[in-house]
Formats: sequence, structure tokens, C-alpha cells
Amino acid sequence: MTSPDSNPVRNGVIATIVGGVAMAGLAELWPPAKRALIWCWDQLVSFVALFGASYQVAGWLLAFLFILALVTVTRFITGLKTTSQEATHFQFVEDQLYGAKWRWSWANGDISNLWCFCPRCDSELVFNDNEARDIFRMNEPRTSFICEHCSSDIVARISGGDKDYALGVVRREIRRKVRLGIHATGHGSA
Repeated sequence: MTSPDSNPVRNGVIATIVGGVAMAGLAELWPPAKRALIWCWDQLVSFVALFGASYQVAGWLLAFLFILALVTVTRFITGLKTTSQEATHFQFVEDQLYGAKWRWSWANGDISNLWCFCPRCDSELVFNDNEARDIFRMNEPRTSFICEHCSSDIVARISGGDKDYALGVVRREIRRKVRLGIHATGHGSA
């Protein structure tokens, strides 16, 4: 994470000034460095001179190039906004869902390494999906997630199926929060 007082523009200006002073000092101490700096300066001046020269160009070509440049800049700015929004949701890696603390990572834009932890002692939970696998039970199938360190308390229950079904329910809830932007505050609950 960056510190709250870091400013990339200020840091860039400082780095440029320090680099310029260092290059000037190097040029005075070592003559080949001075020749290299003079050559770089000449190249920069001739490049800028290209924009000041007059050319005979058809008006339609200038209009076409202007429109092309406008479209390119617009797509670039739109791409930057999309990238920053996508990057935000990749930082969303923990949430309180169904009574347990869930953690995961992102791999190729998808949720991976999803598992739950006890909200009290942060121990990894174990699951019991026997109720979901017993076909003769009359109750709704469900999976329980149990903390072995907190007196074997049931921390979370997800109804509807076995462990894989429960993990699917949590994945769908995480993706829903990403779509709605609920993840932006960091940690929420379902």
C-alpha cells in the first residue's frame, strides 16, 4: 500500500530535478557524458523542430488524423477507467458471509482458494455435509462449517446441498457483490 502522503507528481518532479543535477555533475566530471548529453539535446531540438516546419498536406488527411487521434485518446482514457475499476475488485479478498469469515484469491479473473475461517479465533473451519449426502433424511440438505477450536461450534450453515454446492453459493454471492460494487468498502456481510 502507498502511504497517505505520497504524491506521484511531486515525487516525479523531485526525481527529475535530482537526476538532472546528477547528470550535469557527471557531465562536468567526465567529458564523454557531456558529449552524450549534447547529442541528446540536439536530437530533442530537431524532433521539436519537426512540428514547427510547414508542410503541404491535404485538409482531409489532417481531419482524418485528428479524428483518429481523438478516438485513440478516448479509448485510452476509457481503458484506464475500466482498468482501475477492475483492479479495485481484485483487492476484495475477504468478507463476512453466512456467519463465517471467507477468504479467497483471484486467478485469471476468477475466484480461487476459497475457504472459511472462524470470526472469533480465525481458525480454518471444517465442514460436515452428511446432512446433504443422506438421501433418507426428511430435512433440507445443508452443509455445516465447524470451528474445532471454539468447542466444535457450528459457525455457518448453508442450505441446499453438499460442500461443493455451499462453496458455489458463496462464489455467486461474491460475484454479486462485485457486480453491484458492494465490495468497495472492503468488508460487508450477507
